[in-house]
Amino acid sequence: MAYRRLGWGSACAAVSLALAACGTVDDTVKVPVAEMDRWLADKPDGTHHLYASVLVGGARNRVLTQMRAGLAAFEAGADTIAAASFDDALNRIETVYADNPSAAKARSTFVPERGKDFKGEAYERAMAFYYRGLIFLAEGDYGNARAVFQGGQLQDAFAENERYQSDFAVLDVLSGWASQCEGNSVLAREFYGRATAARPDIYIPAPEDRTLAIADMGLAPVKVGEGGYGEYLTYAAPDHVPEYSVDFVADGAVYPASFGEDVFWQATTRGGRQVDKILAGKAQFKDTTAVVGLVSLQLADAALDVAAWNSWDDYYDDGDDTDAALAWAAGLAIVGIGSLMMSDAAAPEADTRYWDNLPSHIDYTSLPAGVYPTQVVFKDSSGSTLGVMPTRLRMEPKDKCGLVYVKSRRAAEIPAAPPNASLARR
Repeated sequence: MAYRRLGWGSACAAVSLALAACGTVDDTVKVPVAEMDRWLADKPDGTHHLYASVLVGGARNRVLTQMRAGLAAFEAGADTIAAASFDDALNRIETVYADNPSAAKARSTFVPERGKDFKGEAYERAMAFYYRGLIFLAEGDYGNARAVFQGGQLQDAFAENERYQSDFAVLDVLSGWASQCEGNSVLAREFYGRATAARPDIYIPAPEDRTLAIADMGLAPVKVGEGGYGEYLTYAAPDHVPEYSVDFVADGAVYPASFGEDVFWQATTRGGRQVDKILAGKAQFKDTTAVVGLVSLQLADAALDVAAWNSWDDYYDDGDDTDAALAWAAGLAIVGIGSLMMSDAAAPEADTRYWDNLPSHIDYTSLPAGVYPTQVVFKDSSGSTLGVMPTRLRMEPKDKCGLVYVKSRRAAEIPAAPPNASLARR
């Protein structure tokens, strides 16, 4: 019987060819120019690159791209456009928790975390509700504002470590403010009480105050994957920025803003997320199948050696030992290649896409009726002035309450594509 030695090199070549099928994926959506022009026609200047990313980034990144663009539109004063972006993002966030094929896909071992539809971590979801609630405040829709702020508290409650559940205290302050502007002092006191229970030192507006001034300060938390495969989601502190505090100026009077919420702290105090355990299981699966694959190929190689020796015996006695050894080697090779393909396909990497134009912390103050800030002054840790900018006052239709919102870092001054959004293998 003729016999040709295949050897380890051929087996490895077969594995390489098989794994080549698991290459990188480009899921960028090709958008016709006319469609893109129509989409961008009503978007504020300076935000077009972010709104273009909403279409180009596809459904996988839709929540993230809408939140990034929506924040830039809100800062620019395009509240209707911003509201549409956040409504779309929040609706998609809610569908992630439904019993549907997308949810089943999210539990698959072989779907990379970055390949799933982005839903964000608890702090990102809470911040999406925060901005949508601010838009409702500006419209004078205090009932919906309160409901949305409490929706943000619900998102914050999705933490495994109960110590940190529903502790986004500024959302309760904002719920109290919405009730105060609505004229419901009883409900206002209830929400303010919740806020002080979580944070005894948090600033509470005076009953006679009618203008809320909010400043988003600093840079967003940065997500990082750690572990052998990057399977554990951790956070790196944002780059240091000089802006430390902020004052609002109205008619020559200075109203220093108080510290409201540490977004980085909210991001890093979620406790052990359930998804981390799932990803750890994926990493173990990846390691196990890799070992099975390599051992199976080594055994297949040994079986080929046996077949080579048996082929000489079969030449003299017409036995079938060679065929049996070859069949055994083929079976082991199939198991080995299949295991290595499964190992390669298993994707335990944590999803490190993140909302990069969020602030590091939220500062705010409140002003009496008829007092409207016209300037905001950013200061460093020593109290020195870094810069001054004019403010935009949003008065609700009945002139009961006003909202002033500023951001120390321009929301639109970020790249078009979200961080770590590419599906190219890292």
